[in-house]
Amino acid sequence: MLTAFFAVAAAASTPLPNREAVELLSRADAIYARRAEGARGAIAATGPVDAAVAAYKAVLKVDDGSLAARAGLMRAIFFRGSFCDTPPDEQVRLFEEAKQIADDTVQKVERSLGAVKGPVRIAALRRFPAATQVYLWAAVSWGQWSVDHKLAAVWQAAAPRIRDLAQTVVDLDPAMDQGSAYLILGRLHSECPRILMLTRWISRTKAIAFLRQALEAGPDNTPNLFFLADALLNHQPAQADEARQLLERCARAEPRPAWAVEDAHYAQMARERLASVPRR
Repeated sequence: MLTAFFAVAAAASTPLPNREAVELLSRADAIYARRAEGARGAIAATGPVDAAVAAYKAVLKVDDGSLAARAGLMRAIFFRGSFCDTPPDEQVRLFEEAKQIADDTVQKVERSLGAVKGPVRIAALRRFPAATQVYLWAAVSWGQWSVDHKLAAVWQAAAPRIRDLAQTVVDLDPAMDQGSAYLILGRLHSECPRILMLTRWISRTKAIAFLRQALEAGPDNTPNLFFLADALLNHQPAQADEARQLLERCARAEPRPAWAVEDAHYAQMARERLASVPRR
């Protein structure tokens, strides 16, 4: 118990952030919020998000320990690689960079916690500003990297790592970012292959359950709509009518100002997926 106490106390005594870094972080967040400027529907212009990436890196030059800047950088890199019509080789480089940032950041946080586990670990993590965002975007970064490195992902135990990162987010704040941690868990259970002795715990039933939890937390979130529909079609084809209804909702969703490019992207994906769903 003393170890747990000192771990929590250490987290509580984290030094106050550098004032210059705070100002630079606010500027970086503001630049990222304008990432849809110049977009053509589902394809974002590279200039705004490249400026955001540079701005977050500028924060880290002043305060390398800023968890908020590290989370923001991973988020901006994900957007740059996913929504800017980025060439495949550039995507690979970007997602490798994001994974490296994720590993370095999570390792720093976990080392500072010591050997605590369970509720004590979660209580300690809550004392770190932006810890929830760090674990969320670390899970996303590992997931995107795994898409391009399937064999390496198996040997580096990417699936359990993604699972544990996302579960940490659920334990910290299950509703965060419109249920994104549930979305990650759902996609993991839906898309990861079941490999003897490595990923036997993968469950298509859990995939649907997690994706339903994501949709409950973010009913208007287009990725939640799309990926639940996709999982139903892949794993529960008897639910094709429900899947079609979800895809139709996603396809006609009015892009939300804060996620204009993302919503346009998933609406387009939903329209394409609908074309392959037969009507009964």
